[in-house]
Amino acid sequence: MDDELILLNPGPACTSQRVKDALLRGDLCHREPEFGELLAKIRADLPRALGLTGHEALLVTGSGTSAMEMAVISSVREGREILVVDNGVYGDRLLRIARANGITAHAVRPDGDDLTRWTTPVDPEAVRAALAAHPAVDAVAVVHHETTTGLINPVRAIGEIVRETGALLVVDAISATGNEDQDLGEIHADIVCGTANKGLHGLPGISFILCSERGVERVQEVPARSLYLNAASYLKGQRDGNVPFTPAVQVCYALDEAIQEYFEQGGFEGRTKLYRERAALVRSGFARLGLDVLVRPELRANSVTMLHLPDAVAYDRLHDELKRRGYVIYAGQGSLSSRFFRICTMGEIPWHRLEELEGALDESIKAARA
Repeated sequence: MDDELILLNPGPACTSQRVKDALLRGDLCHREPEFGELLAKIRADLPRALGLTGHEALLVTGSGTSAMEMAVISSVREGREILVVDNGVYGDRLLRIARANGITAHAVRPDGDDLTRWTTPVDPEAVRAALAAHPAVDAVAVVHHETTTGLINPVRAIGEIVRETGALLVVDAISATGNEDQDLGEIHADIVCGTANKGLHGLPGISFILCSERGVERVQEVPARSLYLNAASYLKGQRDGNVPFTPAVQVCYALDEAIQEYFEQGGFEGRTKLYRERAALVRSGFARLGLDVLVRPELRANSVTMLHLPDAVAYDRLHDELKRRGYVIYAGQGSLSSRFFRICTMGEIPWHRLEELEGALDESIKAARA
């Protein structure tokens, strides 16, 4: 592992050798009963792993965006609307998904430019006001961890407000699955979007939605807006041990192995504890190097840290110098890309490589200035 690049980008994340080896379980036709058994096992384990035992899991072959799109288009009935909490790139993506599929979408967002909006959690009372102003809203969509800046949104408070209405709560937990302190089971979400990689430490290529009883009812009421991403067809097929389209079978093997590792390492409590300890370790190093974190401490995710670029250091130079030292970092997004960069402690990372990051970053900053 020491010779491997350590991915400090917000996905794909590094995986264990055990998870990689699961890809070698062999070739398998997805119409055979063995795959049906694997599918049933993953569908049972995911809700248990994430504190959502009252939810039903639907797996889809695709990136996290496929789960987001499936959730949005399958949660809004004909002639109804969606309300989206938008304070980052992924909130904006939820909006664009809705509008691309002909769904009327309203946004709740903080005032100000991108820097202000993307570092400010949305006021739950603004969600309440928007729901009162738009009675045709059928679903409210919010990003739990806005990976744009490493900001945690007040999903629990928003969930309590949405519960007072007939709307569903859709939560994009793709970067928060299994690694952020807010237990998904306490949010009262009707549909939760997740992915095999990132906090679960599986491989990219499989995503999923988790549906409550209300969520299950809703996806069966909504008109089919997509052939590939229609949740109702996945629900019907997967309850029978089938999938409507050819899945990434070997990635399912890897997800199964990653979930077993997750349980063995203490489940939700163990994984979130690990991520908190990682964040504390690397952020103490950032402080010693004089690097400023963009997001206020009480709003920070456990997995993503957005940092100001040091004076006279261009991101591309810093990236290349760190890569030479065995680490891959990630740029800021949109209008913040020229001033900030991100370091993400997701996935399978040896502790000593995180301890060595401070020195590598110090050397890289000096080299980038030279």
